[in-house]
Amino acid sequence: MNTINRTVSYTLDTPDKRITPGKLSNQGGNNPDGKSFGFTNYYMTQNGLPFIPVVGEFHFSRFSYLQWEEELLKMKAGGVHIVATYVFWNFHEEEEGKFDWSENRNLRHFVDLCTKIDFPLILRIGPFCHGEVRNGGIPDWVFHSPIQIRSNDPAYLTLATRLYRQISRQIKGCYFQEGGPIIAIQLDNEFMHCGAPFDSWGYKGGVYLSSGTGGREHLSELKRIALESGISPLLFTVTAWGGAAVPAEGALPMLAGYAYTSWIPNQPPSREFIYQDLHHTPVEPLDFETTEYPVAYCEMAGGMQVSYHARPFVPEASIEAMTLVKLASGSNMLGYYMYHGGSNPVGKHSYMNETSLPKITYDYQSPLGEFGRVGPSYHRIRTLSLFLEAFGDILAPMGTVIPEGQNELKPEDTTSLRWCLRQRDDSGFVFLNNFQDQLEMPERDLRIELLTKRGPVSFPHSGSIKLGKDLGVVLPFNLNLDGLQLISATTQLLTRLKDGAHTTVVFFAHEGMKAEIILHAEEIQSIDAGAGSAELTLDQWIITPAVGKSHQVNITLKDGGTFTLLTLTRKEALGTYLFSLWGQERLVIADNGNKGLHLFTQSNQLICNSPDAAEFTASIYPAPDFQMSLRTGSIDAAEQDGVFLTYRISVAEYTPQVNVTYPSDRAALLNIDSEWPEQVENVSLQINYDGDVANAFLSGRLLTDHIHYGHPWNIGLKEFKDELENQELHLTISPLRKGTTHSYVNQAFIEVFEGIEVAEFHNIQAIPHYKAAIFPQV
Repeated sequence: MNTINRTVSYTLDTPDKRITPGKLSNQGGNNPDGKSFGFTNYYMTQNGLPFIPVVGEFHFSRFSYLQWEEELLKMKAGGVHIVATYVFWNFHEEEEGKFDWSENRNLRHFVDLCTKIDFPLILRIGPFCHGEVRNGGIPDWVFHSPIQIRSNDPAYLTLATRLYRQISRQIKGCYFQEGGPIIAIQLDNEFMHCGAPFDSWGYKGGVYLSSGTGGREHLSELKRIALESGISPLLFTVTAWGGAAVPAEGALPMLAGYAYTSWIPNQPPSREFIYQDLHHTPVEPLDFETTEYPVAYCEMAGGMQVSYHARPFVPEASIEAMTLVKLASGSNMLGYYMYHGGSNPVGKHSYMNETSLPKITYDYQSPLGEFGRVGPSYHRIRTLSLFLEAFGDILAPMGTVIPEGQNELKPEDTTSLRWCLRQRDDSGFVFLNNFQDQLEMPERDLRIELLTKRGPVSFPHSGSIKLGKDLGVVLPFNLNLDGLQLISATTQLLTRLKDGAHTTVVFFAHEGMKAEIILHAEEIQSIDAGAGSAELTLDQWIITPAVGKSHQVNITLKDGGTFTLLTLTRKEALGTYLFSLWGQERLVIADNGNKGLHLFTQSNQLICNSPDAAEFTASIYPAPDFQMSLRTGSIDAAEQDGVFLTYRISVAEYTPQVNVTYPSDRAALLNIDSEWPEQVENVSLQINYDGDVANAFLSGRLLTDHIHYGHPWNIGLKEFKDELENQELHLTISPLRKGTTHSYVNQAFIEVFEGIEVAEFHNIQAIPHYKAAIFPQV
């Protein structure tokens, strides 16, 4: 692989970002507990402090209501601060006048669960939602009358009023200011930007619903109807990209960013990985003054839905890279669409999918998948969320500084270094991006030299650092960390914990990048670098920390304050969680050798879910001073591992019993033993096959489907466990044709195919998912 060597020198003389009340200064408010949300022109506030939230989209009606609570807890553990969901009109009123708010459509139950676990909520209530559902969420029966949808046609507004009143009844008393979770309501979706396929038309594809008429006046009508219906959140939001209409005031415009699209086949390399100051120069013309609002994203790609005509694979590195580029470019709200995938319900008269998309699956390759699958992007997003929770109040007011030429780079340029800064008062962060979709980026051997009013800063202090391909990196400079004066670090900040006068600051080291932390010496009384080293040079301490959770640097300040610096490996960081657990905040590091292992907390328990591995470890800091217990399995005596206590957990191994027969190359019948032992929470199937489209049937109904895009098909069985007792699961493959198709009309349409048809199962593996709940021994 080629390596590019470069030294970058930059004089930081940019004035601080001007923060004003902005257009949303009268929005926000308090709840009965005294918690609050508010806005400036540049960022959101939480309890009066700058706040950069992570928003995760999860469509309740596309998932089993019996598992909502667990999935919401997984989202919280994954670093999501606010959940967002659509209320699809046609899911609730498929037949005129017959509303269904039961089971998976039970909006009130979902809202109540968000209240229970203190999870702020944004509802996207339409009437038009898009969301890749049939007719963009507009029921088929609406088109039986001469109604102009998405307009101020009185007949349409009458239907919108009825829908909003129904929604209002379901969420009565659930607004943030009333002690509930609902902080915002989105009206319509992509209004005057795009319309969905008109699936009820039925004669041919390519016919689309209206993108809307009436501009801001129609949005004002929807807002009036919502308020009169009793829908009164702290804030209304609208989608603002693609020339969409935005109200003059009283709504937060929200943006989107997708690098991999199913609606643009053969898309060229994307500009989503190029830095620019989004607050001043948005990526496209917008219908509002951008400097009066925070740059807020509600649809940054958390993956992408595969369509029949375009089948992109979204690598986890792209999601991390786009997040860091948007953050560096001034975005102060990061919203992932989708964060959690799901399954479309089957309607009474039709499937509910959008044309050319799968009938059932809406997995979206998202961090949490159709059946709750935990993907690798889940862990990457969590590391960034931990950083924002700990340091977002510092970062949020910092303005974006774009070095000359950066916003003019072409996506095809793999030679130039991509970098920018966010700074305030000559302190801040350097952002580096070495990822570009569809292209191979070279390794870089580089050195960055900043001249600031506080003095020179270099990354590293001497020599150079290596930036590997596909990496996004954030490097801090001139920060005050609770009294510890950080000059620079080649390690990335992850999180921090405070316990009285003691602070733990957690960094992590990127692979191949030498770890270095430089501190002002004036405030420091002593440093114990342990297995690392610390050298005093003039007025600076140059620390080379030993990397890994077994090591730490201990620092005492002259004023008596003490610090522990931890420098984790990148793998350890990807396994790190921060929980309020057993009376205090604790770091928990899941065994990084088991990529599927994930954690969350519930009822004062640490819940460990481990796919395919019956033995795993969890390292906890601060170390509990009490014995731990398990409900099922065993937990070994804790081993001291630096400041962590590491627990080894094991449960009885289980091999799922699956009998597979193949009536043909294109079909498989599975008899699955559904008598799972107590320690097995779920069994999933991983199916490797070649073909075009695959379907799974149980008791004659379509459970889920899969458009082949070069990666395995995963089916979680927990939801169908009871049905598996006496039923075969039937898998089918539609063949992929490799050859030439000729067609002609001779009284009827005739198609003749010459070539080969590919449809073959390679491997079907059943994977047990073990669950262990850890809690203090009484």
